Amino acid sequence: MINNFKTNGFIIVRNILNNQEIKILLNEIENIKKKFKKIENKKYFHLTNDNKFNTIHNIQKFYKSEKLRSIIEKKKLIKILNEILSKNLELRNLEFFLKPKKSGMASPMHQDNFYWNLENAKGVNVWIALSDANRFNGGLTYLKGSHKFGTYNHEISGAKGTSQKISNNLLSKLKHKSITPSLKKGDCIVHHCEIIHGSESNNSNKDRVGIAISFKDKLEKIDSTKMINYQKKLKLNLKIINK
Repeated sequence: MINNFKTNGFIIVRNILNNQEIKILLNEIENIKKKFKKIENKKYFHLTNDNKFNTIHNIQKFYKSEKLRSIIEKKKLIKILNEILSKNLELRNLEFFLKPKKSGMASPMHQDNFYWNLENAKGVNVWIALSDANRFNGGLTYLKGSHKFGTYNHEISGAKGTSQKISNNLLSKLKHKSITPSLKKGDCIVHHCEIIHGSESNNSNKDRVGIAISFKDKLEKIDSTKMINYQKKLKLNLKIINK
């Protein structure tokens, strides 16, 4: 498992959640949607063109739930993360990526660490499928081994939920193999914060629902200069999508 992670930049873990845990998370999503009806600040979520929830971000900042936390801290998952990342884990962020059928939005190719700005890139994202996910309904696509070359410069994407992207010019020069894993609900992908990944829009008749949980080493520091640069680009992207 560790060797596969180091080589490819991601691993697939089957059946990380059971049906009851999936049901709990789906109910939590509905609770959060209801909560947003009372929130004036819309910075935590993005809607599709037909007014459906596409992404919900920074959930840990506004929603507290013991049911949700118990799943995030599941022993099976933590044991895997201890092996491939660190025994000094720290929850960094919690997000839902809902990508509804027919209108779910694409996520351009990017690296998480351009957003996170961890000095030593000691961070991972855990993407858990709450519905089947594959290339037909906007499943995640990875460039295998692309985490080995550091964090590339990104440009403003003009997209909701993924404000930065790697330019098409740079992508055309990279020689990494592209792969879109097929996941059943309850499966998960653990990926390195510097692997290049993204997803297509969901034009299928099936929703693609997932939860993303990011962790970092507790001793990892944030590069403040890079973070300031990212924040500036984020504001510019928000101006574009809010026009």
